[in-house]
Amino acid sequence: MKRLLFPSIVLLLCLAASCSVDKDYDLRDKNMDYKINAGSQVAVPIGSFTTIRINALLTQEAREYFQKDENDDFIYDPQGKVLKDFELGHYELHGLELIDLGHFGIPVIKFYITFRNSLPFDFEMSSHVIDSLGNPIPNVTAILDKVELPAATEEIGDGIAYGILTITPEQTMSGIGFDGFNIILKVKSMPTHSIFLDKHLGLALKDVKIQLPQGINFKIKKKHQEE
Repeated sequence: MKRLLFPSIVLLLCLAASCSVDKDYDLRDKNMDYKINAGSQVAVPIGSFTTIRINALLTQEAREYFQKDENDDFIYDPQGKVLKDFELGHYELHGLELIDLGHFGIPVIKFYITFRNSLPFDFEMSSHVIDSLGNPIPNVTAILDKVELPAATEEIGDGIAYGILTITPEQTMSGIGFDGFNIILKVKSMPTHSIFLDKHLGLALKDVKIQLPQGINFKIKKKHQEE
């Protein structure tokens, strides 16, 4: 899976805020503390990510109802059950471990995402911020403004949804670090009949952009000059 190049993003935001210093207004001769905020209006494209196929999406519980055939395709069989609010799978996007929220003073991170669904299920989506093992991290919320992702059909092709994922710590930033986020895929009501599923079907995140709505806060402290 593609890794997020966050250090490059930070560098881009810093360069956008940089400027030359006129020697007549050079603050290096002053003893003072001041803050800089950079990048609040910048939405940086980070690309499209590969489709996570159904075999990698399925939760352990869901595998009870999805069996492979001799070609590694899947047969969904409800086994005579009526499955409601069924958690079918997770899409995990890793590679954020280089973001040091405490050091850079980032209060909020937003991801603009195009969701592309090639599976024949309508999904309700939610999200968690996760560590490298895929475990949710406490005190950090991940909220999607778009929770409905339509199913793929023969008539229209892949189901498409455009959403914004907002990641916000509930407490102070200090010491918080994380590896990524997941997209939890839940089906309100699963089909009551068997369905064939090609092994290449799944979920993809396309045209992803990252934005820091409140920018990066830098605090620069001027050391006292020696007499």
